[in-house]
Amino acid sequence: MVSIVLVTYNRAERLKLSIQDILDQTFKDFELIICDDCSTDATEDICSEFVEKDGRIKYYRHKSNMRMPANCNFGIKKAQYPYIAILHDGDRFRKDLIEQWYKAISENESVGFVFNTVGVTDAEEKLLGSDIFDYSRFNEGIVEKDHLLKEVYFRCWRFSSPVYGEVMVKKELFEQKGYFKKKYGFYADVDFWMEILQTHDAYFCADTLITGPQKEVQPRLFDDNPIRYFIYMFYMHLYHRKKAFRSKPLLLGRELMIFWVQAFFGFNYWLLAIVKNFSFMYFIALRRLLKWNFLFLTSWVIILFLYPLIYPFVKLYSALKRIWPKHLTSRKFHFQPIDE
Repeated sequence: MVSIVLVTYNRAERLKLSIQDILDQTFKDFELIICDDCSTDATEDICSEFVEKDGRIKYYRHKSNMRMPANCNFGIKKAQYPYIAILHDGDRFRKDLIEQWYKAISENESVGFVFNTVGVTDAEEKLLGSDIFDYSRFNEGIVEKDHLLKEVYFRCWRFSSPVYGEVMVKKELFEQKGYFKKKYGFYADVDFWMEILQTHDAYFCADTLITGPQKEVQPRLFDDNPIRYFIYMFYMHLYHRKKAFRSKPLLLGRELMIFWVQAFFGFNYWLLAIVKNFSFMYFIALRRLLKWNFLFLTSWVIILFLYPLIYPFVKLYSALKRIWPKHLTSRKFHFQPIDE
């Protein structure tokens, strides 16, 4: 038996597709727990219709907005079964998603969670490829905890995550290790995957079992602020690296040196990405998010000096973009204004 926790907020139209994909799964022995984070659209009406049609569905609507970590934790605590599949509204799920996940996690005792390739689609649901991570480095099957944590997570210089927020997890691990930490916002799941990898392996399904739209169909609930994202990842990685190497002082020292180099370049990358998007005032407003330590202060000074030099080239790029084919000038990152 599997408990599927589907978190949703203001995606009524896309939610219909997500729920139907779940009901069409080849694996039928599940309960579906829909956690509505106080949506203001037609989400409640749509979910109520599905509840009437299928007794496996349970719908909960919060009276106030709890945000993703608390919303997901609520659903996990409501789950009755030993394996929990966490899914997000708006995404599409291949019919054998739950079947593949369940087979992988139930047949491998060392596995704490299962993840897979995540694809990006256009407006017609046509697969465009993967825009989240380069999954070619993984082979189908068990991914050892030390490899995924230390050779993949700890070597991503922008602190990116190969594991999307949609996985199947053993429920007992939430009870043992705690739940998603609210302080990390929408990225709390990344912290939890690294926590599991301290003690358990993962399993990778190579098939593209989950797809999502290339562009968001409604304003995101999570933090689009890239510097806030960096700060979350910064403290997550610092904590988990210290924990992973605490019994090996020499390796810990080396790892912390690598970490600070990655942090310096990663932070400057995000600042330059903001500049590239013509967001100088946005950049100035970020001062409230930063602590005045050496890393942040040095990066701040570098960008302030580089901005006048870079801006003319950015303007030239913008002009050329109107002429060049779209596929030559597509941008991977789309930042929204600061949400105060």
